[in-house]
Amino acid sequence: MATDHFLEAARALASEEMYRPSLDNTQAFFLLAIAEWGNGDRDRSSMDMGVAVRMATLLKLHREESYTLPPDAEAEQLVRAESARRTFWMIQSQENLHSGYSTPAPFSLDDITAYLPCDESDFAFGVVPATRSALPGTPPALANPSLATGPGRCLFATLIQAHNLWGQVARRAGRPGLGSDDEAPWMAGGSHSAMIALLRSWEEEMPSRHKWSVWNLRGWKAESLHLAYLSVVMVLRLSNIVIRRIYIDQIIRTLSSTTEDALPQEGQAPNEFWRGMSHDLFANVVELHEQVEAYFSVRSRDEGFPAILVFCVYICGSLASYLWRHPQLCPHIAPSEAEGMAMGSLKVLGELHEAWPTSGRWRKGLQQIASPLSNTASPAAGKDPGGAGMSTRQDNSGLDAACSTTADGPDDQFEAELAAFLNGDLHYDLLEGLGTSVGQFD
Repeated sequence: MATDHFLEAARALASEEMYRPSLDNTQAFFLLAIAEWGNGDRDRSSMDMGVAVRMATLLKLHREESYTLPPDAEAEQLVRAESARRTFWMIQSQENLHSGYSTPAPFSLDDITAYLPCDESDFAFGVVPATRSALPGTPPALANPSLATGPGRCLFATLIQAHNLWGQVARRAGRPGLGSDDEAPWMAGGSHSAMIALLRSWEEEMPSRHKWSVWNLRGWKAESLHLAYLSVVMVLRLSNIVIRRIYIDQIIRTLSSTTEDALPQEGQAPNEFWRGMSHDLFANVVELHEQVEAYFSVRSRDEGFPAILVFCVYICGSLASYLWRHPQLCPHIAPSEAEGMAMGSLKVLGELHEAWPTSGRWRKGLQQIASPLSNTASPAAGKDPGGAGMSTRQDNSGLDAACSTTADGPDDQFEAELAAFLNGDLHYDLLEGLGTSVGQFD
């Protein structure tokens, strides 16, 4: 396989080049780490990304003064400086995508004085941008908050901000005791409420062309920037999903109870709180599924795709399986629609497996969830619910054979879901039976 050949060639050079900090070597180790992660080699990926992070630190790529050029700098110098800036932000962004409770981001926001990248046109022509944006929480943004929220942000800057938000959500979601912390999520001013408010306000302040719509997707497709655009809108939806998915057990328990409408006692959630959270959770799932379908409607067969897309497909399928099994979680979504999303997600993961071997583990996990439900699949599952190229027709024999031990319902561990993306390595068979099966709340 070509990927294996080039990975071996790159690894042969690594031991010699890792002690020679340079922009080229920083980029090389970053790309090697990405390739190894997609190939399922988490440990090598983590180590090589660590080398890239350390080189970026030694080169001071996180400091704005490193990019200072004379007023008469040539276009080639400007392009080189912008390339270095983008290298740092790609490393920071990638580390946020895969950060968690036990894998914190490598750079403290307090230490980052570098501004965000410029737009593609200025970069291509070697032009000094009129303005630059800043990442919220960094010294430039604290000194001038408008730099983090201005409508003139380029797509690259918005993408980095979106990934930074996801990093905050993932670190919160990945900590021990998910959904059982002392702080109630309905408490005004609590960390959960604050994160929800932050996601909402950031989305409201997004430039209009960066918000989700099929029209915007087509526009960015025309400029060959649709993958970056999708990484923005999908990560935003994913953040809104995961921050609520933490509490899925409480949601199911409450909405399955016959005493849901009783007056809340002290320390309990207000009436309709869990129903509202469930509605918001699955509304975000449906929108994320729409984005995936829209992408597959415009995707060329030989086109690559970001790893985050694969994880989004997995999350859609996982939560659609919950809804398929428990329609009371969101009554306005028909069980047949939930079934179509679940089975369609499984099919897409199978199609993407060749390009990203890591996705095979996620597909196996989704098979474990969907297997007991697929035995009673309705005819609707064989139809393409959106007509956008994400067909759900498939042979279910693989599902029927997979993980028959979970016959009473989806046995889905959230820690496993999150680890599948954050760590790039997961052995689902070792996790069977751990955690709570949603089937017990029937």
